[in-house]
Amino acid sequence: MKKVIILTGMPGSGKSTAAIEFSKLKLPVIGMGDAVRKEMRRRGLDINNRSIRLFSKRMTKEYGNKYVIDLVKKELKEVFKTADITILDGSRRMSEVEEVKKEGHKPIILGIIADKQVRFKRIVKRKNESDFSSYSEFEWREKQELGYGIAEVIASADYYISNMGSKKKFLSDIKRFISKVKALK
Repeated sequence: MKKVIILTGMPGSGKSTAAIEFSKLKLPVIGMGDAVRKEMRRRGLDINNRSIRLFSKRMTKEYGNKYVIDLVKKELKEVFKTADITILDGSRRMSEVEEVKKEGHKPIILGIIADKQVRFKRIVKRKNESDFSSYSEFEWREKQELGYGIAEVIASADYYISNMGSKKKFLSDIKRFISKVKALK
């Protein structure tokens, strides 16, 4: 059975940093947010923090909770032609986890945890196209994420890694985690 490590956590918790480390460890990473942004570009839409959330909300309303996971299913099948483990970065709904199970894969949920103030500071510092600079925008995004059901996914995690210390410690914890996963039957 193929393993899908499902990365989840609130914005700024360290999911992307973890995904980069998994890539360095030669594990394929599929970004769910990347899939949404790719679809938005295909449709010629502007991409920013608010437009991404509103687009996702609209698509979910039109197509259901499986909309984002449906965007990445084909890529997941391709990856599993050559890999036994892949990383699904950015799951926000339990329906996405259930869909991984329905596809015949073993989902392993990894919750990345960091407190709110630390996450806000990281987001302001990184400045990518889906981020923001004000605390009120941060609060708005938090509400959007919670509205998707991310709290349930985080609460259902099989493993947790705290990202409150140094980056070196966090990356070490990621490596230790993947060793455990590789040892699982």
